[in-house]
Amino acid sequence: MNVNTKEYWDGRFSSGDWESKLGRNQTRYFAKAQVKYFRISRDFTGSILDFGCGLGDAFPIYRRAYPRARLLGMDLSEVAVDMCNRRYGDLARFMQGGHAQVPEVDVIISSNVFEHLDRDIEVARYLLTRCTDLYITVPYKQNLEGDPEHVNTYDEHHFRQLGEYNCSVFRSDGWGPRRWDLWFHIHAKNLIRPLLGKNIRTPLRQVMFHFHRPPPAASLS
Repeated sequence: MNVNTKEYWDGRFSSGDWESKLGRNQTRYFAKAQVKYFRISRDFTGSILDFGCGLGDAFPIYRRAYPRARLLGMDLSEVAVDMCNRRYGDLARFMQGGHAQVPEVDVIISSNVFEHLDRDIEVARYLLTRCTDLYITVPYKQNLEGDPEHVNTYDEHHFRQLGEYNCSVFRSDGWGPRRWDLWFHIHAKNLIRPLLGKNIRTPLRQVMFHFHRPPPAASLS
Protein backbone atom coordinates (compact mmCIF):
# COMPACT_ATOMS: atom_id res chain seq x y z
CA MET A 1 0.00 0.00 0.00
CA ASN A 2 1.33 3.45 -0.94
CA VAL A 3 1.96 5.82 1.93
CA ASN A 4 -0.10 8.99 2.39
CA THR A 5 -3.12 7.63 0.52
CA LYS A 6 -6.63 7.52 1.96
CA GLU A 7 -6.29 3.76 2.42
CA TYR A 8 -2.97 4.15 4.20
CA TRP A 9 -4.33 6.68 6.72
CA ASP A 10 -7.57 4.75 7.18
CA GLY A 11 -5.39 1.80 8.14
CA ARG A 12 -3.21 3.75 10.56
CA PHE A 13 -6.18 5.27 12.33
CA SER A 14 -8.39 2.14 12.40
CA SER A 15 -5.60 -0.16 13.63
CA GLY A 16 -4.75 2.07 16.59
CA ASP A 17 -1.22 2.60 15.27
CA TRP A 18 -1.57 6.40 15.36
CA GLU A 19 -2.70 6.37 18.98
CA SER A 20 -0.15 3.77 20.08
CA LYS A 21 2.60 6.07 18.78
CA LEU A 22 1.10 8.99 20.74
CA GLY A 23 -0.09 10.83 17.65
CA ARG A 24 -2.98 12.31 19.60
CA ASN A 25 -0.63 13.83 22.16
CA GLN A 26 1.53 15.16 19.35
CA THR A 27 -1.46 16.93 17.82
CA ARG A 28 -2.24 18.61 21.14
CA TYR A 29 1.35 19.76 21.65
CA PHE A 30 1.48 21.20 18.14
CA ALA A 31 -1.80 23.07 18.56
CA LYS A 32 -0.76 24.57 21.90
CA ALA A 33 2.46 25.87 20.35
CA GLN A 34 0.82 27.19 17.21
CA VAL A 35 -2.08 29.20 18.67
CA LYS A 36 0.49 31.64 20.04
CA TYR A 37 1.40 32.58 16.46
CA PHE A 38 -2.04 32.73 14.86
CA ARG A 39 -3.17 36.28 14.17
CA ILE A 40 -6.72 35.49 15.18
CA SER A 41 -8.45 37.49 17.91
CA ARG A 42 -10.16 35.71 20.78
CA ASP A 43 -13.50 37.27 19.84
CA PHE A 44 -13.26 36.10 16.20
CA THR A 45 -16.70 35.00 14.97
CA GLY A 46 -15.78 33.71 11.52
CA SER A 47 -15.06 30.18 10.28
CA ILE A 48 -11.83 28.25 10.93
CA LEU A 49 -11.12 25.00 9.09
CA ASP A 50 -8.42 22.53 10.15
CA PHE A 51 -7.23 20.91 6.91
CA GLY A 52 -5.83 17.45 7.68
CA CYS A 53 -7.28 17.40 11.19
CA GLY A 54 -6.43 13.77 11.96
CA LEU A 55 -8.35 12.57 15.02
CA GLY A 56 -9.35 16.12 15.91
CA ASP A 57 -7.36 16.53 19.10
CA ALA A 58 -6.54 20.17 18.34
CA PHE A 59 -10.18 21.21 18.55
CA PRO A 60 -10.49 21.56 22.34
CA ILE A 61 -7.50 23.92 22.14
CA TYR A 62 -9.01 25.89 19.25
CA ARG A 63 -12.34 26.12 21.06
CA ARG A 64 -10.72 27.56 24.18
CA ALA A 65 -8.69 30.01 22.10
CA TYR A 66 -11.59 31.08 19.84
CA PRO A 67 -14.83 30.44 21.74
CA ARG A 68 -17.04 32.29 19.26
CA ALA A 69 -15.60 30.90 16.02
CA ARG A 70 -17.31 28.34 13.79
CA LEU A 71 -14.92 25.37 13.72
CA LEU A 72 -14.65 22.81 10.94
CA GLY A 73 -12.35 19.88 10.35
CA MET A 74 -11.45 18.02 7.18
CA ASP A 75 -9.35 14.90 6.68
CA LEU A 76 -8.61 12.54 3.82
CA SER A 77 -9.34 9.57 6.08
CA GLU A 78 -12.96 8.52 6.47
CA VAL A 79 -12.02 6.61 9.61
CA ALA A 80 -10.53 9.75 11.14
CA VAL A 81 -13.63 11.81 10.36
CA ASP A 82 -15.90 9.19 11.95
CA MET A 83 -13.77 9.23 15.11
CA CYS A 84 -13.74 13.05 15.13
CA ASN A 85 -17.52 13.15 14.96
CA ARG A 86 -17.80 10.79 17.93
CA ARG A 87 -15.25 12.59 20.07
CA TYR A 88 -15.57 16.24 19.11
CA GLY A 89 -18.84 16.57 17.22
CA ASP A 90 -20.03 19.02 19.87
CA LEU A 91 -17.09 21.34 19.11
CA ALA A 92 -16.89 21.32 15.32
CA ARG A 93 -18.35 20.01 12.08
CA PHE A 94 -16.22 17.40 10.31
CA MET A 95 -16.06 16.32 6.66
CA GLN A 96 -14.04 13.84 4.63
CA GLY A 97 -12.12 14.95 1.54
CA GLY A 98 -9.01 16.37 -0.01
CA HIS A 99 -8.10 19.93 -0.88
CA ALA A 100 -10.48 20.06 -3.84
CA GLN A 101 -13.43 19.60 -1.46
CA VAL A 102 -12.48 22.43 0.92
CA PRO A 103 -15.38 24.90 1.31
CA GLU A 104 -14.97 28.65 1.40
CA VAL A 105 -14.05 29.75 4.92
CA ASP A 106 -12.36 32.69 6.61
CA VAL A 107 -9.30 30.85 7.97
CA ILE A 108 -7.61 27.57 7.06
CA ILE A 109 -5.13 25.97 9.44
CA SER A 110 -2.98 23.06 8.29
CA SER A 111 -0.67 21.58 10.90
CA ASN A 112 1.99 19.06 9.88
CA VAL A 113 0.18 17.98 6.73
CA PHE A 114 2.02 19.56 3.80
CA GLU A 115 5.20 17.56 4.35
CA HIS A 116 3.09 14.54 3.32
CA LEU A 117 1.82 16.05 0.05
CA ASP A 118 3.39 15.37 -3.35
CA ARG A 119 1.98 18.57 -4.86
CA ASP A 120 2.24 20.87 -1.86
CA ILE A 121 2.65 24.12 -3.84
CA GLU A 122 -0.37 23.35 -5.97
CA VAL A 123 -2.46 22.49 -2.89
CA ALA A 124 -1.43 25.69 -1.11
CA ARG A 125 -2.25 27.75 -4.19
CA TYR A 126 -5.74 26.24 -4.31
CA LEU A 127 -6.39 26.69 -0.58
CA LEU A 128 -5.58 30.37 -0.96
CA THR A 129 -8.63 30.64 -3.20
CA ARG A 130 -10.82 29.25 -0.42
CA CYS A 131 -9.94 31.56 2.47
CA THR A 132 -8.70 34.96 3.58
CA ASP A 133 -5.98 33.64 5.91
CA LEU A 134 -4.01 30.43 5.44
CA TYR A 135 -1.65 29.04 8.10
CA ILE A 136 0.65 26.19 7.08
CA THR A 137 2.90 24.70 9.77
CA VAL A 138 5.50 22.07 8.88
CA PRO A 139 8.81 20.70 10.17
CA TYR A 140 11.69 23.13 9.66
CA LYS A 141 14.68 21.95 7.60
CA GLN A 142 13.90 18.31 8.33
CA ASN A 143 16.24 15.58 7.18
CA LEU A 144 13.90 13.27 5.25
CA GLU A 145 16.16 10.23 5.45
CA GLY A 146 14.35 7.30 7.05
CA ASP A 147 10.90 8.95 7.02
CA PRO A 148 8.87 7.61 4.08
CA GLU A 149 5.74 9.58 5.05
CA HIS A 150 7.46 12.95 4.70
CA VAL A 151 8.23 13.91 1.12
CA ASN A 152 9.03 17.63 1.46
CA THR A 153 11.45 19.63 3.59
CA TYR A 154 10.94 23.33 4.30
CA ASP A 155 12.83 26.52 4.94
CA GLU A 156 11.57 30.10 5.05
CA HIS A 157 11.57 30.43 1.23
CA HIS A 158 9.66 27.30 0.24
CA PHE A 159 6.44 29.05 -0.81
CA ARG A 160 8.00 32.17 -2.34
CA GLN A 161 6.36 31.56 -5.73
CA LEU A 162 2.95 32.08 -4.09
CA GLY A 163 3.63 35.69 -3.16
CA GLU A 164 4.01 37.46 0.15
CA TYR A 165 3.63 35.74 3.52
CA ASN A 166 4.81 36.02 7.09
CA CYS A 167 7.03 33.31 8.48
CA SER A 168 7.73 32.17 12.07
CA VAL A 169 10.19 29.49 13.21
CA PHE A 170 9.75 28.07 16.69
CA ARG A 171 10.37 25.05 18.88
CA SER A 172 7.57 22.56 19.37
CA ASP A 173 7.25 19.91 22.04
CA GLY A 174 5.15 17.84 19.66
CA TRP A 175 8.21 16.13 18.22
CA GLY A 176 9.11 12.72 19.53
CA PRO A 177 6.93 10.22 21.37
CA ARG A 178 7.54 11.96 24.71
CA ARG A 179 9.00 15.31 25.60
CA TRP A 180 11.53 13.72 27.97
CA ASP A 181 12.57 11.40 25.16
CA LEU A 182 13.11 14.40 22.89
CA TRP A 183 15.20 16.09 25.58
CA PHE A 184 17.35 12.98 26.04
CA HIS A 185 18.02 12.35 22.36
CA ILE A 186 18.95 15.97 21.62
CA HIS A 187 20.21 17.80 24.70
CA ALA A 188 21.69 15.00 26.80
CA LYS A 189 23.37 13.26 23.86
CA ASN A 190 24.86 16.59 22.74
CA LEU A 191 27.17 16.35 25.74
CA ILE A 192 28.95 13.34 24.25
CA ARG A 193 28.54 13.91 20.50
CA PRO A 194 31.72 16.06 20.19
CA LEU A 195 33.69 13.32 21.98
CA LEU A 196 32.50 10.84 19.37
CA GLY A 197 33.29 13.17 16.48
CA LYS A 198 29.62 13.80 15.77
CA ASN A 199 27.87 17.09 15.09
CA ILE A 200 25.76 18.81 17.72
CA ARG A 201 22.04 18.35 17.05
CA THR A 202 19.69 21.30 17.40
CA PRO A 203 16.16 21.00 18.80
CA LEU A 204 13.59 20.13 16.19
CA ARG A 205 11.60 23.14 15.12
CA GLN A 206 8.51 24.09 13.18
CA VAL A 207 8.02 26.79 10.57
CA MET A 208 4.66 28.52 10.12
CA PHE A 209 3.70 30.32 6.93
CA HIS A 210 0.87 32.84 7.15
CA PHE A 211 -0.73 34.00 3.92
CA HIS A 212 -3.25 36.84 4.04
CA ARG A 213 -5.43 37.46 1.01
CA PRO A 214 -8.01 40.13 1.77
CA PRO A 215 -11.24 39.75 -0.20
CA PRO A 216 -11.52 42.04 -3.22
CA ALA A 217 -13.09 45.40 -2.48
CA ALA A 218 -16.68 45.74 -3.55
CA SER A 219 -17.00 47.71 -6.77
CA LEU A 220 -18.79 51.03 -6.65
CA SER A 221 -21.77 51.31 -8.96
